[in-house]
Amino acid sequence: MPLSYGQLLRETRAMARDVRRATEAHKKLAAAMEAEARDTARIAEQIAALKVDSATVGETREVARIMQGMSTAAIAYASAADEASRAAAAAERQTVTDHGGIKEAADRSPVAMADRSWYGQE
Repeated sequence: MPLSYGQLLRETRAMARDVRRATEAHKKLAAAMEAEARDTARIAEQIAALKVDSATVGETREVARIMQGMSTAAIAYASAADEASRAAAAAERQTVTDHGGIKEAADRSPVAMADRSWYGQE
């Protein structure tokens, strides 16, 4: 069943809103992961300065390195989500551009619209 302009606009707006929310969540998570990775690296240096055994220091540095890799991946994912958010916003704008004028013209027309089934005929 074809969508009406109103349905299409609601759907694209909802999609754009959902993608924006998810993008913000991804950005926050990526920033938190980056901060945790930095903190873990800092802790590794602090415990090394306190002469904690080298195995513990090494493991803490390894955890910091792994966390930094995860942070880098999360930042890349957030960047991709940001691109998706821009694309969703563009889809919303395009819906209005492509179909809004038709809706406005139909609303202003002094002639009543035909039965919906007529417009679907070939």
